[in-house]
Formats: sequence, C-alpha cells, structure tokens
Amino acid sequence: MSAADTLDEDPPEAFVQYCPTCGCSFAPSYSRCPDDNDRLIPIHGSDPMLGRVLDSRYRISRPIGKGGMGTVYEGVQLSMERPVAIKVIADELGGEHETGRRFLRESRVLTSLSHPNIVEVFDFGRTDDGTLYLVMELLRGTTLETELARAGHLPPRRAAEIAIQLCEALVAAHAHGTVHRDLKPANVVLVDGLDGLVKVLDFGLAKSFMGDDGSTTGKITQAGMMIGTPLYMAPESINADVIDDRSDLYALGCMLYEMLAGDPPFVSAAVHIILARQVHEPAPALPEDVPVALRELVARLLAKRPEDRPQSAAEVSDRLAAFLAGDPEDEELPTLIHAPRVSRPSRPSRPSDPSVQPERATIRSLPPPPVMPARSQMMPAAPSSALRVILILLVIAITVFCVVAFLVP
Repeated sequence: MSAADTLDEDPPEAFVQYCPTCGCSFAPSYSRCPDDNDRLIPIHGSDPMLGRVLDSRYRISRPIGKGGMGTVYEGVQLSMERPVAIKVIADELGGEHETGRRFLRESRVLTSLSHPNIVEVFDFGRTDDGTLYLVMELLRGTTLETELARAGHLPPRRAAEIAIQLCEALVAAHAHGTVHRDLKPANVVLVDGLDGLVKVLDFGLAKSFMGDDGSTTGKITQAGMMIGTPLYMAPESINADVIDDRSDLYALGCMLYEMLAGDPPFVSAAVHIILARQVHEPAPALPEDVPVALRELVARLLAKRPEDRPQSAAEVSDRLAAFLAGDPEDEELPTLIHAPRVSRPSRPSRPSDPSVQPERATIRSLPPPPVMPARSQMMPAAPSSALRVILILLVIAITVFCVVAFLVP
C-alpha cells in the first residue's frame, strides 16, 4: 500500500495522518491505522524537521511518534552511522529561555539514568534557532497504548509482568531523585524480541516545563495545556500539592487497572470531569475474574491520599513478585477439596448363639504391656549361712594342701 493509495484526492492543506508502524499516510479523518491499529501522527507534507541536521551531528529521517511535548523522529548519528530516536520539543513549550534551561538540566539527569527498563538517553541540546532536542536509543516494538488498543485488556499474569518492570524502572529513577510525572501507556514500550522487555520513556521531562515552584509555565497555561495526562494524574498533582514518588505509583495503579479492565478507572469526554473524579471518586471495582491480590494492590495504589498508598515502588514490586510466584498469602484462598471418605467395615452382627463369641480386633483387646519386675526381684537371693561355712572350710583346705605340697620334698 502506497501513501497515495490511502489519501483522498484533494487532501486539505497537505495535512496527513502518518503511521509510524507501516509508514503509510492517511486522510485527516483517520485517527488509527486501518492495517495495524496504531495511533496515527498528524504531520504536514512540508514538515521542516524532515531531513534536517541538528548541530551537525544528527540527521532526522521520519516521524515515529507524537505527544504533548513534541514529536519523536527516527534519525541517524552521523559520526557513527547509528540509528537513534530524536525527540524534538514543540515550539510552544521550548520557546522560553527559562524553560530551555530547565530542559537542559533535566536532560542531563536523564543521561545518568542507566537501567534495563529505562530508555537510554545519549545526548541532548539546543540549536542556534532555539530548537530543543533529546537523542535516545531507537527501540523496535510497540507502545503499551497500542497494545491495549489492539487487545482491549491483558491477562492478569501478563499485566503483572509488565507492571513489575515498570516498578523496577521507578525504583532506579526514584533512587536518583527523579519523579516521572507523566507515566502513561504511551510512554511505555514493549520491545520486540527481548523476552517481554519493557522500557519507560521521558523520565522527568515534564518537570522541564514547570516553574521552579512546581507550577506550569505561563506559555503552557496560555496554550491551554497541562503537565501530565488527566487519565493517569494523581490527586495531589491536580490539586497542585507536593508531588513525590507516590504520585508515580498512582499513575502506575491507573495503568494496571487499565491493563486488567480494558479502560482507565476514570473516563469521560470532558477533561474537567476526569480531573474531578480523580480527586473525589473511588475507582470502580475491577472485574471479579481478576485475582484478589491484584484487586487489592490496585485499590491501594489508587488511594486518594499518598500516605495510604504503598510507600515505594520496591514495595509494589515485591507484591507483584509474590503474586507471580503464587504466594498463598497474596492470592485468593483456594476452595477446600475434601478427601473421599473411606467406608468403614460394617460392624459384625451379634450371633444368636451365646456360646459363639465374635472376634475382637480392637486396640482395647490387645494384651497389656509386660510389667517390669522390681529391682529386689531382679537381684539373686543371698546364700544361706550353712553354705557359707562350707565354702570357707573348702577354701582353707585347699590352702593347707598347697602349702604342704610346697614344703614336703
């Protein structure tokens, strides 16, 4: 299928929807690729970034993703001919000098994060015209968002396997003092061909576009944008309270809920309704076929108050590991299975002839244990006085005989 085959005859303003999976372009009316159901990226035929070389080091080839912060392109590191992913920050976010300064500061932190479940960041920079960019390892796979769009929901064990890897990424990042702030399925990549490896994108980047006091910048406010995704935002993030590691755990709970149920816990066409539900309403119950251990864990992760949630990603990881290992303390108690009853032999009927007695084979009919004799009974009786006299005389006689035999020649 060519790009021309999927477009209307007169696309308005050369605006198309691009599929990063199959490389095809579609009319603006499409939101997902009809072939692989991947989310389409809106681009203009005259995208100025295509073919551009950033700082004489990285050439941009094609778009592979787009989000609230900017567009991700596939590119090449010219010095090594190495394929890379290049995230170019949207102009409306990176235009302010202070925003650029925070972006460079947070990007430097990202380069120090090294963990198998975190996408590796190679480089970052700001071009002469103010374009902010981040260079990362290029992954081959699909996002968790696309996987959920295809499958609807995941089996509990698969969901737990993904969630435990997300926990490991959070443990590593939180140990460096980095909070993700925008954890969501679109920022999670299921890597192809690596035994189910999961990698997390964009750690801490959201902080770049917030004021030093944690508030959003004026540029974002004027553009009607917000930091974070409402479907996965913790109540304290919505209320502009202190955000810490436990805010990421709330987002993780929303994602685990979605993996198990097929939808996030709070869904509405209006953003303000989603935000209000995140703050005030308890999450709907998960389906009954979800194991109790996972239902209880999700309920704790979605607690409105941070102090009521698990206090670390390591704690959540341990709970998930116990579930995957089949720990009886973390799984629903199995139904008791009763052993088959062994039929007893019927009691023999009492014979009519009283002279015939039935055999008794019970324990009570066993003979009593032997009784040990007393110590006085075990000792031999003392010899009588007459016998002792005879023995003495016999000894004397033998002694005399021996002396005489020795003296007489």
